[in-house]
Amino acid sequence: MSKPQQKQKNSALAELIEEQKLLCEEFGSAYIAVSGDDVVAVVVQTLNKDPLVGLRKAPEGEEKVAWYIYGGELGEDDVNFETMPVRELQDILPDVLPYLALEQGYRFMIDADDYEDVWKEGDES
Repeated sequence: MSKPQQKQKNSALAELIEEQKLLCEEFGSAYIAVSGDDVVAVVVQTLNKDPLVGLRKAPEGEEKVAWYIYGGELGEDDVNFETMPVRELQDILPDVLPYLALEQGYRFMIDADDYEDVWKEGDES
């Protein structure tokens, strides 16, 4: 990678981190740093459906999966979560990246029409 490309990549990463911090502050969450190597679970075949939904749980399994992401309403046939590193989401689902720094217990729901809802489980009142 050339120096200009590396500088552009670092700048984009810095912008994403700043966006994540602002989003966490807006919704009353601690900022939890995200690495490109962190693993998320995604129901890939549902990602073409609205809304996109994400849920952060306590890290589970060998891969320490904390985020579960899917599109639309999950049916019995849709519960096939595939694990992947966060860096793969940059290509297939970049709109969810700002939300991945939210702390455990948070959910988000977004759609193609710029709808956004973020809440912490148990705080729906």
